[in-house]
Amino acid sequence: MDEKREREENGMNAYWMWYWGDYEIYHTYMENARREEFGAAYPTMWHQDLPYPTVTFTRSFTAAEPGTLKLHVIGKGYVVLDGKMYPSDVTVPVASGSHTALVRITGFGCLPAAFVESGVCPSGEGWLCDHETAEHLPAGWLPIYDAPEKSPEVFPFSYEERTPVSVRETAVGTLWDFGAEMFGYLDIAGADPAQSYFVVYGESEEEALDGELAFLRETVAGADSYRLRQRAFRYIRISGAGAGKLRAAAEYEYLPMARCGSFRTDDGEVNRIWEVCRYTFHLNCRETYLDGIKRDRWVWSGDAYQCYKINRYLFADSAIDRRTILGLRGKDPVEHHVNTILDYSMYWILSLEEYYLSFGDREFLARLWPRAQTMFAFIRTREAEHGFLIGCPGDWTFVDWAEMDKTGAVCAEQMLYVAALRAMARLTALTGGDGAAFAARADEMRARITEYFWDDEKGAFIDSYQSGRRNVTRHANVFALLYDIADEKQRASIIGNVLLSDGVPKITTPYFEGFELDAMCRIGEYAFFEKMLRSYWGGMLRLGATTIWEAFDPKESGAEHYAMYGHPFGRSLCHAWGASPIYLFGRYYLGVSPTAPGFAAFTVAPQRGGFGEIEGTVPVGDGEVYVHLTGASLTVRATVPGGTLLWKGAELPLIPGETVCLEA
Repeated sequence: MDEKREREENGMNAYWMWYWGDYEIYHTYMENARREEFGAAYPTMWHQDLPYPTVTFTRSFTAAEPGTLKLHVIGKGYVVLDGKMYPSDVTVPVASGSHTALVRITGFGCLPAAFVESGVCPSGEGWLCDHETAEHLPAGWLPIYDAPEKSPEVFPFSYEERTPVSVRETAVGTLWDFGAEMFGYLDIAGADPAQSYFVVYGESEEEALDGELAFLRETVAGADSYRLRQRAFRYIRISGAGAGKLRAAAEYEYLPMARCGSFRTDDGEVNRIWEVCRYTFHLNCRETYLDGIKRDRWVWSGDAYQCYKINRYLFADSAIDRRTILGLRGKDPVEHHVNTILDYSMYWILSLEEYYLSFGDREFLARLWPRAQTMFAFIRTREAEHGFLIGCPGDWTFVDWAEMDKTGAVCAEQMLYVAALRAMARLTALTGGDGAAFAARADEMRARITEYFWDDEKGAFIDSYQSGRRNVTRHANVFALLYDIADEKQRASIIGNVLLSDGVPKITTPYFEGFELDAMCRIGEYAFFEKMLRSYWGGMLRLGATTIWEAFDPKESGAEHYAMYGHPFGRSLCHAWGASPIYLFGRYYLGVSPTAPGFAAFTVAPQRGGFGEIEGTVPVGDGEVYVHLTGASLTVRATVPGGTLLWKGAELPLIPGETVCLEA
């Protein structure tokens, strides 16, 4: 009998437990703390919360038969059974009958957690926790941490061995090419302990060969083999006497995902783009959603907002959404915007709706609701003239890496504010309150945006009304469509004067291009999307990209593509925000869209655009939806209830497990 089964049969189905939310906060902190540049640790520019140092767990229970309990802790602590105190790691007898148990632990710089090994009161479900207050919440726990030796401080990654596809000598050392961007441990064997070696990591060959300006590098000596810490790379260059005799391999570290959506067309280049987007996104799925796996390695709310949508159509993994949302939010009091960025605080509010729409998890929403209220109260402290949001000193008004007039109140920020107000109205209603005041405020701010930012002559929204420059960029106008701020006349004007106009500067980040393409697909401009897909995403792949970059400007050439932030290798060549085609194909081409939280109800409205054929699956609830559309036929199959096929003006119910075949 295996150990787990034996423990379950003996009633010892115990799990490590912690204060709810602290597991996510701890791992987000540890993830952010691993960033390095040029051999130095690189802490975040914002305050990060930590787990509560002292936590109390309580439980009342009845033992049908005599038993025992044994407390294991991360930190220091004790257990009190019926008023009598016992230290940790001691077996305590438990008589039959009713009992009360209390566990108190403390620890700093760790994740304070408790494991009660017992057949009568095992830790996990049924225990309440608090942090020296009158607040008692169900303890946090996860089923993977089901034994004392399985520490919740260790995040459960999986591993896969990878070897180089080529090795060659250069003027500055031996260069190993692993064939594609990856993240993991580098293993070096065959070293001379008396020799030192200079190891340089590169997303590009140029970076690996430039030991002075490469972001990630180190010198090792004194051993015949090395396992170096996890880093991102495609190329490894090692310099030193005898470096050509070394053997280099890697252990790819990744987050296992239980299921995965799919998509293909009759266009091989587009299929390759989808696959590279999938790989890029998976590389950045870790404790939370990272923005990029090499340079930045932090979790950012704007990047995450797009990741929630991509995840919905690829992995449908609710756990990584929860970890990211909790890790970004942290604890009260709110001392600054999320990531210090004005727009990113509003994306965090919007993320709660995205999560609820994807998974229908009302319990998570209810637990997080107090923190949502304090977050939004902080956002409102930035209201200024006419109620518009303006960043205070220390706030960052980002929107995108683009030339934009950010004087005073910025139009794109006000549109996000309207979206966040509407989200608060709906979330308030979901949690049992009255959201009418938020909805009314949203309507008021929408009218003021038109009054101050709409320019009749330009037929578009301008960036800023206070500078007098009347500058037009795509960003606010994209938001005007996405968040239903423009009226019908304005929408038509924006489409012609901005989105389809070559006179308005193009977007150069996959991040905001994802927003623009979402808006264009929503209005049926599929040709625009497909052209951009081939020129922009395809343009990166034609230059040899194995993952999607942080930014791309087709006018650049050679090593110019790697430069950003004033550094020749500052651009991330594996950025999560570049994977938006996964969402766009699932949402608009396969046409699967939730109409009730958690896909309890959903529609399927497929369309081919300019392709001869599309086929794919979307994870939905506990099942999936399969769609295959050609010029002659449509095939749809759902394995879960609640689906409705929208086809040629008809609405056809989808019976779970039954295949619908129609003429196209």
